[in-house]
Amino acid sequence: MAVREEAFDFVIVGSGAGSVPAALVMKEHGKSALIVEKQSVIGGSSAFSGGVIWMPNNDHLRASGGNDSYELARTYLDSLIGDVGPGSSPQRRDAFIRRAQEVVRFLERHGMKFIDALWPDYYDNRPGGVPTGRSLTAPLFDVNALREWAPKLAYLPLTSSIPVTSRDAVAMFTATRTWRGRWVVAKTMLRMLERALTGKRLRGAGNALQGRLFEIALRESIPIWTGTRVKSFLLQDGRVSGVVAEQTGRTLQVHARLGVLINAGGFSRNLAMREQYQPKPTSVKWTVANPGDTGEMIQAAAGLGAAVDLMDEAVWMGMSFLPDGTFMGFHSPNDIGKPHCIVVDAYGKRFVNESCSYMEFGQRMYAAGAVPAWAVFDRSHRRRYPWGMMLPGITPAKLIEGGYLKTALSLEELARRCGIDAAGLGQTVARFNRFARTGEDEEWGRGASAYNRYYGDPTVKPNPNLGAIERPPFYAVALYPGDVGTFGGILTDEFARTLRNDGSVIPGLYATGNSTASVMGRCYPGAGASLGPSMTFGYIAALHAAGTDA
Repeated sequence: MAVREEAFDFVIVGSGAGSVPAALVMKEHGKSALIVEKQSVIGGSSAFSGGVIWMPNNDHLRASGGNDSYELARTYLDSLIGDVGPGSSPQRRDAFIRRAQEVVRFLERHGMKFIDALWPDYYDNRPGGVPTGRSLTAPLFDVNALREWAPKLAYLPLTSSIPVTSRDAVAMFTATRTWRGRWVVAKTMLRMLERALTGKRLRGAGNALQGRLFEIALRESIPIWTGTRVKSFLLQDGRVSGVVAEQTGRTLQVHARLGVLINAGGFSRNLAMREQYQPKPTSVKWTVANPGDTGEMIQAAAGLGAAVDLMDEAVWMGMSFLPDGTFMGFHSPNDIGKPHCIVVDAYGKRFVNESCSYMEFGQRMYAAGAVPAWAVFDRSHRRRYPWGMMLPGITPAKLIEGGYLKTALSLEELARRCGIDAAGLGQTVARFNRFARTGEDEEWGRGASAYNRYYGDPTVKPNPNLGAIERPPFYAVALYPGDVGTFGGILTDEFARTLRNDGSVIPGLYATGNSTASVMGRCYPGAGASLGPSMTFGYIAALHAAGTDA
């Protein structure tokens, strides 16, 4: 069978958040672009995500009365990241900060809609941090606007099925305690009723972001091929000049006159790569990244001589699972940051500020050897707040009988059932209860930042994140270092060009998103710190390839 050949100016491998911006740049400059997706659905893990982008110095932040600048953002990133090597070089940080607001304006010019997420930077009390946050999100989106493409938008029910914006979602978790939480729940229920009556399919989070981006791409007649797996690269005179792909059993050669952009995600679903690079223990069962997050494009680039960096990092998040492996929810920091809950290791000791960034939480789990760790909470927590998929005050007996949720009338008995040192747990809880009364966590500083308090209960005084653990029955759940994507990958420069170990460029090959070593290094500065750089470096890559940003 003859090999089919196609030609475009730019070929984009993968359909995550950075892909449509890159394709639109090419379109605006009179060039052709193709988005190639190996799965039958589009959007990648970006469509599964919260749909938030962290974009320094953006216009929406200033319109909301916030204050930001290049200097503030640079101070913030430098103070957090430090020197972690070329994956987060000074040049890459500079390019990201300078271009971020430009990307937002560019997309809005093409019809994209953003709103201020009102989400504090995760380390807002560090130099350059912004308590109101630098994050943007998309308004709710009716996926019916995608017409025949609507069923092809990747969809994670936990994040996408409820018609609520990311900036309202956190309020729902205090619906038993606050009027704002009750109002958000009421609005959401009305939207669900409207959906049932009118057929509207309003979605938030990653579906709102990716759905609207793909609506723009389809309107701009940007070709998108699904079910097309890239197998290798075409080379011409040492330059990447296209890809070899497989589509419905047929081999394709797709020539790319200006280059190829890898935006195919990381390797969360590749056990061999996890075993090779990630801290132990590790498991592909502990991720909610999309099923196509299997790392072969990182491997293919490495086969051309591309360097990789930060491969031991991921966007960690404390998660729990039923004994059969069924995912039961994200718990860090939304659940464990609420009053009347702590997280301990097998010795019964706290090892982390439970309200910290979810990525830091996972890092500290590994550093403490606390895999699994145990979330310990009491009747007050169970009555007032959700736990994963459990609503407040509703504790299905089958979760206790099945061993997922440990419960006891005393902390000593709870410790025995979990295999935790009882004396250590008793001492930890007594100390924590004293902190709850004074309002100051003398061990870990929980509740000391705007980000911590964002996940607290504002009706609890003097610290919205601290509440005594004293009302039986007591509960415990095993937590694991789950992830929503890996954070290391192909090494790139400030133009998103792929680099070799000696720092030289592989001509014609660009990369962005979770396929790359993150510009954020080993930290997560704010909501959307994966998607914001993915979009920005996708935009930068296309400008460079088009010859307009050398």
